[in-house]
Amino acid sequence: MNRFRMMLVALFGICAGAGLGPSATGFTFMKIGVGSRPVAMGQAFTAVADDANALFYNPAGLALECPIDISLTACQLLKGVSYFTGGLTIPFAKRFGAGLAGGFLNAVDTRRDELGQELGSFSINDLIAGPGLAVRLSRGLAVGGAGKFVFNRIDSFSAWAVSFDAGVIYQPVKYVKLGASLLHLGTPRRFINYWEYQPINLRAGAAFKFPFQNNYLLLSADAATYPDYGPTIGAGAELKLDLKQLGAAQNDRLFVRGGYQSGGHLGAWSGFSFGIGYERVLGPGLQLAVDAVYFSYGILGDAERVTVGLKFVPAGSIR
Repeated sequence: MNRFRMMLVALFGICAGAGLGPSATGFTFMKIGVGSRPVAMGQAFTAVADDANALFYNPAGLALECPIDISLTACQLLKGVSYFTGGLTIPFAKRFGAGLAGGFLNAVDTRRDELGQELGSFSINDLIAGPGLAVRLSRGLAVGGAGKFVFNRIDSFSAWAVSFDAGVIYQPVKYVKLGASLLHLGTPRRFINYWEYQPINLRAGAAFKFPFQNNYLLLSADAATYPDYGPTIGAGAELKLDLKQLGAAQNDRLFVRGGYQSGGHLGAWSGFSFGIGYERVLGPGLQLAVDAVYFSYGILGDAERVTVGLKFVPAGSIR
């Protein structure tokens, strides 16, 4: 069990940056990047926040450009560790947006006696779920918040806590957005014989969209910090291509993404991410989206995420 938990701590430390100390905070699974699209863009998503992933990065995005969106992401981390996340967002009353998000991590480890002999296996589970709400205060300013219930079980031991997120997005001009969020602010929990504190995450970022014809290039950058260590920097890009303009029969879209996140470096490509997305138009404003991303953890291995989503985008949107 100790060996397995040490591997998890190392992996989650690279997800968010170097220097993670297991005694400083708990809830390490809450530091894992959520969603294929944000991870592909180096998790520089605080100012972007225009889909269901806003519930994990900046809930203020629910009230700006976020459409009706439902998505599910499957992520394979270390051997035997899988993480599933999902979200639903619904804009309403012109100035408001609401959503519901959740995540479930499952892992299996080997039980051993004092001599190291195997005695079977046991499960490790983490669950997080809760709603979010945002309001647009003016044409280019939105604020939002989210609450989440957090539950963890290791073998027969369990603990729970409540977590809160808050964020703001300001759009001074049409294709520029600035964002900030404070995530994982909540109650500590007593797990077995130790108190664990949530990994409070302060984030700030900017996003710039450059439209051309029916396509666009999106550039984003984020700075983030946890109480365990100094700040990390993330940067990402997303290129949207209208396949019909390239000669395809269908009016579908292709997305090419890339990003980098600073922090732990355990190999030449550690911290780099590469992703691709495909949107099939099912009807007026109705789109089926499939996204995938490859992320390198260096010597610990690689991780792949796949997201399937269904969204309704009103006419006139540049997405």
